[in-house]
Amino acid sequence: MPLDFRSQRLPLLLLLLALSTSFLYVVDKGYFYRAGIRDAIFSSSLPIVENLSPDHNFRLIRALRPGSDYTYSRFPAGGYALIKLAILPFGNDLSARMLAARMLMLLLFSAAAVLAFHSLARITSRPWVALAATLPAFSSYYMLFHSDTVSTQCSMDLFAVMLAFHGMTVFMQDGRFPQLLAKTCVALLLGWRVYAFLLPFIILGLGSEAVRAWKHGTAPRLRSRYVALGMASLLFGAALLTFNMANEYTAFRGETPVTELPSFQSMLRRTGVDQDFNSMDWLRFLRQQFLRVCVASVPFIFTDRGSDWLGLSPSLPLSGSELPLYVLALLMAVAAATVVVRLAGPLLAWRQRLLLAALALSGFCWTLPMHSHAKEHNHEALFYVGVPLVFYSLLLLYVRKRWGHRPVVGLAAAALVAFVVSTFRMDQRWGPDARAAETQHAAMAELGAIRETTRGKAVLVLESMKPEWSRQQVTRPHYGWEYYLAGSLLIRSPDMEAAARADFIVTHDRIESDAMLTPRNEQVFLYDSAGIDDFIELYRTTYQQTVSAGDPAARSHFDVHLGDDTLVFVRESCVREDVRPRRIFVDVTLEDPKDLPRQHERYGSDSPVLQLLTYSALFEGKCIAVLSLPGYPVSHIRTGQRPRRYRRHWVVEMDL
Repeated sequence: MPLDFRSQRLPLLLLLLALSTSFLYVVDKGYFYRAGIRDAIFSSSLPIVENLSPDHNFRLIRALRPGSDYTYSRFPAGGYALIKLAILPFGNDLSARMLAARMLMLLLFSAAAVLAFHSLARITSRPWVALAATLPAFSSYYMLFHSDTVSTQCSMDLFAVMLAFHGMTVFMQDGRFPQLLAKTCVALLLGWRVYAFLLPFIILGLGSEAVRAWKHGTAPRLRSRYVALGMASLLFGAALLTFNMANEYTAFRGETPVTELPSFQSMLRRTGVDQDFNSMDWLRFLRQQFLRVCVASVPFIFTDRGSDWLGLSPSLPLSGSELPLYVLALLMAVAAATVVVRLAGPLLAWRQRLLLAALALSGFCWTLPMHSHAKEHNHEALFYVGVPLVFYSLLLLYVRKRWGHRPVVGLAAAALVAFVVSTFRMDQRWGPDARAAETQHAAMAELGAIRETTRGKAVLVLESMKPEWSRQQVTRPHYGWEYYLAGSLLIRSPDMEAAARADFIVTHDRIESDAMLTPRNEQVFLYDSAGIDDFIELYRTTYQQTVSAGDPAARSHFDVHLGDDTLVFVRESCVREDVRPRRIFVDVTLEDPKDLPRQHERYGSDSPVLQLLTYSALFEGKCIAVLSLPGYPVSHIRTGQRPRRYRRHWVVEMDL
């Protein structure tokens, strides 16, 4: 039964107070993304947003390249357009553009929490129950870690599903079907995960209609609103996908069959049709999802330090010594599910039970079909939010029925404190310090000036020989260059001599050369194309000095030479296919764990291992990769190369 707004004012005000406090705290820190955030999630959306324009027929282009462009069309264009509108007023100021995008994500996160609160308030008719259930569900590790991630897959998708669920709630209570259709279409413009909410809602709705018809001895209605909702959402989604794929087809000049388009192949991989992409067995996958549901159901302050002890880390291997813990956790989950089922009937009418069932099942309706995709992306756990929302709502309803209103208000106050403290703790745990945030702003200024100079020109990006841990985080994301150099023709060719056709060179390595165009920069440097000879000479000198010192320390697909402070990887008679789809990883074990850089301590690893990346380059008929080792005593090196689809290609280990 709909509530009068006056009964919701105080709980809603407290919810907004908690959200705004956390919102202002995060924004005031002044950084752009947290340590450890998945690079592809952070940076895959931003270059698409930058290139989204009528000039490119609104194609979802990740990067402009000489003679061709690449279109990335898995998701609806509405989310990218919304981010574009948020950053447009800030011109070429990369810092302001990024801050505007982060604020948009936080606003969408807050709006999703308000929609969840209002939906639960309508379902339970108890605003304080809704507040006490919403706050812990939105204070988990996954929620807070990704709340300001600039992506269409996190807060934006969360807002979309909560908008659709609110439409379902209003429809079930007030019969406003046009509003449900409108909210569903708007949500689909932002993300595909809305279908995970629609599927259980439509199936359960049709099932309830069939049961009622059977009890009354009548035939089920053919013109069901649930059928109409399903057909309308499928047609609207198909239209969005057709638009994306048509643009992608034209981007490839009609020379690539539809079944070979990157977006089509992506769908095959993520739905498990392409078995080569599916590298996790079902038992491990289900265990991982179970642990994610556990973490997603508890405020971050309770899982921050205790996740490994509780067995909640999805990275932990399944071993015999851990089986008793998992058996206990499974029994607890069964007990919790039993409590929920037993409480739902006496406390709520069937319409409310249907809504809560659809909400609880929605996350599983996405992750199970997308098994190959969800196994490696922990941000997918955002959409298990329905489990804690339902669980806490029913328990709080029972508490209110058994002990009255005051305990619920007290629990709501405790949930508010837990939310705010979890937000602060998340920033302390994963946010960069003030110096790192200042460095990010400085790098953004340098990159903004470089973008202005190189716009419309061909730019060669040369990966640094410095170890990955020594670089500033602002240039670390895998697709970061595609964002920072948006508008330029980006060249990532491993063939250094062929890449000399570029107009400019951008790199982390500073070489004193007349070709340097940014002598005052401290992190990222711009060179005229004449500087390619200096970089080739740098590679050649390092290679010759190290290789001439003796035989390789290890032999495999690449020979690995170990210098005083350098690793050099060499493959004779090399072709481009040996380097393009792969990157060499280097795991360096330090003798003294205290030498581990601060940003790596945040991962909570007990092993003093630095994970470095280097990219091999092709010149003079050889594939050569050079990596400077950290300036600390090293006891062990493990290195190798992985193909694109995560199957290991070769690995060697060396004790020092």
